[in-house]
Amino acid sequence: MRTVKTAVSVMISYLVFVPFGLLYREELGGVWGQMGPLYACIACVVCMQSSLGQTMQQGISRFIGVAVGGTLGVLVLALGEPVRYPLVKALMLGVVCVAGVWLCLLLKRPAACAMACIVPCVILVNGMTGVERYYYAAARIIETVVGVAIAFGINAALPDHREGPSDEPWEPVEDEETK
Repeated sequence: MRTVKTAVSVMISYLVFVPFGLLYREELGGVWGQMGPLYACIACVVCMQSSLGQTMQQGISRFIGVAVGGTLGVLVLALGEPVRYPLVKALMLGVVCVAGVWLCLLLKRPAACAMACIVPCVILVNGMTGVERYYYAAARIIETVVGVAIAFGINAALPDHREGPSDEPWEPVEDEETK
């Protein structure tokens, strides 16, 4: 059932963006021009677990990681011109990753560490300059939120067909040798 849930989530993630023409069309400008279904689909795949509870935990961690990473990425962008230089950028990437992991562990969300590192790295390495970087960062965060929300909804709507633990107490089976 996990495979079906994941497939349905990815399809819905894609279809959420299509009617609005949000398929990474820069001519739209701003955040809308940077938005599309890719990160929403990735969030669905990452967050889709066997149970709603697992998806909830994974999704919350992903939200926290995206928030921490987005904040750190924007703070580094605020440094402006110095971040343009490769050596400074490399140093800042290291600092941001350490800070992201540290903050997520401080929040007791180790599963958030990956997103806390990935988001600022994407923001800093994508080659965009000026205000476009902020639009790009905002679009990635919005897409992730959409994907996680869809994963929650699909896991809540589609049944979980796993067998639960038996209510009967376990009793050893006696054989001829143990008598």
